[in-house]
Amino acid sequence: MKRTILAGVLLAPVSVLLPSGISSEPQQFNAQAVAPAPSGATAAWTLKVKGDIRWQQLTPMGALLVSTDAALAAVDTERGQVMWEKPELGGLPADGVRVVEGSLLMEATRPGLLVIFDPVTGAVVFDSHRLNLAQIVTRRVLPQSGTLLVHGRRLDGPSVVALYDLVTGEQRWTNEALFEQAEPKKRGFGAMMQGLQRTAAEGSALEVLQAGPDMIVVHTLIGLRALDARTGAVRWSAALPTATRWAQSPRHVQLYPSLNKSDRIYVSFDDHLMAYSLADGQALWAKPASVEGNIRDIVQHPAGIIMLPEAPPEGEPTRSRRVINGVVQTGLNVARYEDGTTVATKSLRMHGNVIDAMVAGDAVVLAVDAESRTFVNVMDVATATLRLKKDVKIKGQLAYVELTPAGLLYVSRPDATINAEVNIIDLATGEQKFKDAIESGKPLSAEDYKAGRYYLHHASEGRTLYVFANRDHRLYAVDREAGTFRALGGEIKLQGGEDPIDMEIRPGGVVLIAPQNLVLVARDGQVKQQVYYPAPQLPGVVRALYAVNAVRAGLYGAAASAYGDAFTQASQKTMDPNARYVTGQLATAYSQSGAQLTGYSRQSAALATKRFKASLTVPGSVFMLTRAPDGNGNVLLQIDKDSGQPRARVDLGKEREPVYAVDDVAGMLFLRTAPGTLVGYRL
Repeated sequence: MKRTILAGVLLAPVSVLLPSGISSEPQQFNAQAVAPAPSGATAAWTLKVKGDIRWQQLTPMGALLVSTDAALAAVDTERGQVMWEKPELGGLPADGVRVVEGSLLMEATRPGLLVIFDPVTGAVVFDSHRLNLAQIVTRRVLPQSGTLLVHGRRLDGPSVVALYDLVTGEQRWTNEALFEQAEPKKRGFGAMMQGLQRTAAEGSALEVLQAGPDMIVVHTLIGLRALDARTGAVRWSAALPTATRWAQSPRHVQLYPSLNKSDRIYVSFDDHLMAYSLADGQALWAKPASVEGNIRDIVQHPAGIIMLPEAPPEGEPTRSRRVINGVVQTGLNVARYEDGTTVATKSLRMHGNVIDAMVAGDAVVLAVDAESRTFVNVMDVATATLRLKKDVKIKGQLAYVELTPAGLLYVSRPDATINAEVNIIDLATGEQKFKDAIESGKPLSAEDYKAGRYYLHHASEGRTLYVFANRDHRLYAVDREAGTFRALGGEIKLQGGEDPIDMEIRPGGVVLIAPQNLVLVARDGQVKQQVYYPAPQLPGVVRALYAVNAVRAGLYGAAASAYGDAFTQASQKTMDPNARYVTGQLATAYSQSGAQLTGYSRQSAALATKRFKASLTVPGSVFMLTRAPDGNGNVLLQIDKDSGQPRARVDLGKEREPVYAVDDVAGMLFLRTAPGTLVGYRL
């Protein structure tokens, strides 16, 4: 699934020419019959704005933000009308406005000011001037309760935590007592230590968890607090156990929603994990479960809670850090849901940090990092036992993995010092099946490293995993059941010194996509169609091509967040081939059940939900920039993935760096044609 967002920076006025008789002819190789020249796009509307247009940015909800010296405005891209203007935000640089992570909201920043707003309605949800905040420490959008939580420090007076309505921007409540000690005030040295702890807590980011629509659980350095989402009142407080002889507060704390038990949350602190009751904050287990090392994450498997350890940082005086032959040692274990007891009597010794656990039926595939070297093993969760006697070293970092009848099939990512590879590990012997594996290659010098050039692109269809290796420019087919692979066809060279940046399966075959190349390869490896459009001479023109997935990713992140913290926790394991949470459960929730993104205004939620449903359809085209036929100016082409032929073209004029944006979900292009004029074209 791709969503293409293109944006540029304008230096001078642009004239637009859309004659259907002028075309940019591609260089074609092994091509079929050439399709007719593409038609020009249709101008849907023209809009005059106040001041010179400096930049434009498409938001996940589809509203187009346009910045001028006079104001920041939002444009309805369907009708070409200004929905709202904010003169106080005029003249902001392009990097001063961005999406609030995990939400549909936008934030605008300049020295001494932070404004968070709804890009569709223009409603200001938060303005740092309201609370006279000198520093924003924590901000978190909580769609389940339709709120934004902000924690900040004032120049004078106590720090404050406030909650704002996402629709109206109304301040629901403030809490200035969150950082007060729950224990009695001490005297002398004890009082000084309490004061230092409070100061440190006020300046540290909160861990925040939405525990249902009516409760927000936060962790400060002072302890756990459950806040009433409606009033901000503290429902209960809980102090985390101190397991060190210095009675020091835990340093590494994370909150996790429960995926299958609605009465609790899980809290990891340093090397321990505990379940707490949402009703009163009481510990639900007699004692916490533990591992060797800090808990970096947990995986809630049906058979138990897998606690993934990493070594404590060097220099922490209260923690032991074991190193053998230059490699840190950790210990992994599985906690039972009922009482927190661990399945293994002693933690499983791991030679390195356990960086991931990918669910594969009754087992999980463990990825272990040992001084930048990656090892894998398979653990049966119910018994907490490893299937392989020794961890198996792989080349690169684990990118994709699945258990197949032939063994453990994996694809890795390269870095500047090591190849990536595709291989299968025999679970009976621990040996890798492919002696001459599919590899990515690596540069002669780390200084010359370009990640895309050494990537192994892969896509599955039925029992076949297709892999394209940029090293030898060949397409391979891996039989996932038989555990074999073969090369398909010969070398596939792209023009202009490019390598593919994406690959997908289409009805007509495998499509390889690069910024200026598109190749359609039959399933037997024969090239059916290959086209190349020379790149514009100035790199600034294609600057925005590097962020083609940003808006689509923002839309999916907001949808997952609105569906709930528990869903967000589960959807992080997207590499699980049996789950596919984001594309599966999200698609079901929003497309079939008629659900909408909760928490936002009705207008914003309806628009975002409509766009989310539309985005689930994989686009049938890509956009490429190329030089105009006369070599003076630039042309934007919409290229059909199945035929390699242009569907539509727009002449961007003869300016060196035009200001434009493309929305491939709505099928529109937005172009500045004069200093204060914006034209929307329907492609």
